[in-house]
Amino acid sequence: MANRFNIKPTREETTQATTAVEVAHVLELKEQEYEAQVTAATMPVVLDFYGADSKPCEALAPRYAAVAEKFAGKVRFLKASRLLNPALAARLGITAAPTVVFFKNGQELGERLSGDEILRTALKARVEALLA
Repeated sequence: MANRFNIKPTREETTQATTAVEVAHVLELKEQEYEAQVTAATMPVVLDFYGADSKPCEALAPRYAAVAEKFAGKVRFLKASRLLNPALAARLGITAAPTVVFFKNGQELGERLSGDEILRTALKARVEALLA
């Protein structure tokens, strides 16, 4: 995002831009909303369990937001804090952050993506498979 003077945006400006995209296409999930947002969803759902102070989660956030933007209206993208939603994390067997879980017709599908190196291409491929 350099301008004609080749000035790079500050970290705060970059974070604000990323946050705006995340807010537009990624919704924060709370435990009490799980049934309505995931189980009863009419479209496929991708759920990212994250940790607030986790560097891998911080690195995944812009990739997750970019894929969410690409598939907006076709797939619901949610994120849930593993620490703020302990019962939901336990119910789904989430032990690490980040962990991305894929749902279709309220049922979990396929393998989960987890770890500190979730690639945007792998995430996009899983979402495309979810739509097939």
